[in-house]
Amino acid sequence: MIKRNIATIIRDACEGCKKDGTLPVNTEINPIIEIPREEGHGDYSTNIAFLLAPALKKNPKAIAEDLVQRMDFDASCDKVEVAGKGFINFYVKDAVWQQLLQDAYANGIDTLFPSTGKGKKALIEFVSANPTGPLHIGHGRGAAVGDVLANILSKAGYEVTKEYYINDAGRQIRTLGRSTFLRWQELKGLQVSYEKDLYQGGYIKDLAREIIDKHIDVPPEEEDAVTLMSRFSGDAIMNGIMKDLEDFGVFFDSYYRESGLYGRGVIDSTLSLLREKGYAYENDGALWFRTSAFEKDEDRVLIKSDGEKTYFTSDIAYHLDKFERSYDTLVDIWGSDHHGYIPRLKAAIQALGRNKEDLKVILIQFVSLLKDGKPIGMSTRAGEFTTLREVLDEVGRDAARFFFLMRKSDAHLEFDLDLAVKTSNENPVYYVQYAHARIMSIFRNAAAEGVDAGQLKNADLRLLTQEDEIKLIKGIIHFHDVIEGCARSFEPHRITFYLLDLVGNFHSYYNKTRVLVDDRDLTIARLLLLHMLREVIRSGLSILGVSAPEKM
Repeated sequence: MIKRNIATIIRDACEGCKKDGTLPVNTEINPIIEIPREEGHGDYSTNIAFLLAPALKKNPKAIAEDLVQRMDFDASCDKVEVAGKGFINFYVKDAVWQQLLQDAYANGIDTLFPSTGKGKKALIEFVSANPTGPLHIGHGRGAAVGDVLANILSKAGYEVTKEYYINDAGRQIRTLGRSTFLRWQELKGLQVSYEKDLYQGGYIKDLAREIIDKHIDVPPEEEDAVTLMSRFSGDAIMNGIMKDLEDFGVFFDSYYRESGLYGRGVIDSTLSLLREKGYAYENDGALWFRTSAFEKDEDRVLIKSDGEKTYFTSDIAYHLDKFERSYDTLVDIWGSDHHGYIPRLKAAIQALGRNKEDLKVILIQFVSLLKDGKPIGMSTRAGEFTTLREVLDEVGRDAARFFFLMRKSDAHLEFDLDLAVKTSNENPVYYVQYAHARIMSIFRNAAAEGVDAGQLKNADLRLLTQEDEIKLIKGIIHFHDVIEGCARSFEPHRITFYLLDLVGNFHSYYNKTRVLVDDRDLTIARLLLLHMLREVIRSGLSILGVSAPEKM
């Protein structure tokens, strides 16, 4: 793509500086090339002069001016100029954009995808909600982020696995079993004391009633009964979670049970490894992890004085197991309340002999729902919370997935239920889908007028000279940059921003310009432009897991 060409122009100029001694020979040249945020600042910009300033001990603007004088850019750029305190802006020729569009049409949409991953194996673990209750809207946002990020990384050349970690071995599962047991006793007509720290949702009573309706044999001893109901309730809730996720368009490659870590001895072998390396020590009857050896964080308990292993212990073992399955990059998607957990887990990664940067943690901020312009109250403690299923039933899969990605994942999201069901351009997902349907309509009209789509390969894109047409071409080619940026930053919300901006330009163009005109050559050129625009919109929506309707 163009960024590679610009990088070559920059490096060649720097090599010229090295040859005449104005730049040290051993200076590393790693230009950062970005699309300027403001129009009028060129198509691409670099801060290379600022990066070189410390080595040259010169003003960045002077460095930038010197570099521009040495640049051979005539083949690709109309001009290159210095802006601000030393930025270099590149203004790419229209003919270059037109040729890139022609090449993308000839070779297919896949040529717009980058090779950022270079075949590396990435494991994305997300949702991983405890099977103690239905998925709420926060889980839904995490599911959308994880699933779309997996799609992006796959398009960017990674070999991706999506995994759900099932916490089925901890105290919360026992609490679930006891909650179900007491509700079961209530339904049997017994008087019970139902503590506040048990699960309060009405779904617990539904599980207890199911045990009765299915005539499941319940052991006479309470502990045995609780064990049975822990397993029954956990499995039933997990099945419901899987069904909700599938209806949301999220399918996992692997469901990994915490109990398997214990069953296969992974927990014990991990603790042995930490002891051998000197990162686990005894104190006050407990076993501690030496977090402070790696992070500015206090040491953490691995095994309590009563012999109970902590969640941290199983998490360390689980991540060791991930690495032993030959994954290069681990991505964990957590709720924002787990922010403080990141340093200790990264410390554990280092203790296991891996680079802590091999673990990427994405935090999901809180979601609030709006109805009739007012927030909907939610309380997980009382068991009164909006489930993912309720949101899906209200607005559908497409709107839910799109809206969950309308903001950066670590920013609070307000989900407007009324807006999500509107069939107007006020609704962002409708706005994007309508652009696709509009283009499909144009092609149906073209066929009715006898325009053969097979003629597009002969299109003369030099006829596309309007400012709006050049802007659309640039937007299409920038799809490559957007996917690359998403893959490097692990920020899937950039896709929604990109699509909204792209279709905004299209709707503006459509409202001012007739595509099917008397000039057949111009018609063919415009149809090729819209064909590629349709392909990019369709591909972007597919990455988001959102449909691309042909009619609306």
